[in-house]
Amino acid sequence: MSIGAIAGISGVSAQLGTQSATNMAQAGGGGGFAAHLDAAVGKVDGAQHTADTALAELASGETVDLHGTMMKLQQADISMRTMVSVRDKVVEAYQTIINMTI
Repeated sequence: MSIGAIAGISGVSAQLGTQSATNMAQAGGGGGFAAHLDAAVGKVDGAQHTADTALAELASGETVDLHGTMMKLQQADISMRTMVSVRDKVVEAYQTIINMTI
């Protein structure tokens, strides 16, 4: 019995820079959930730093690319909102599991 990938998930995985389960199995298991979480937090942090740098350059007059600066700020905002949403879902799932009766 073969198990196929869920449609649409591969695009999200590629966007987040994660490895597929097959690649992780071939690599010896990888770091698991903690490694993926660390990578995702690192990308959000990188987007925040990029936006901060662009805003500082705009404020100091080094660059006058208002459009590019606003794009970087919005990308950082969207990535942070996504991370917060994922965190909320994980906390909600944890609370649901904790409240289960056995």
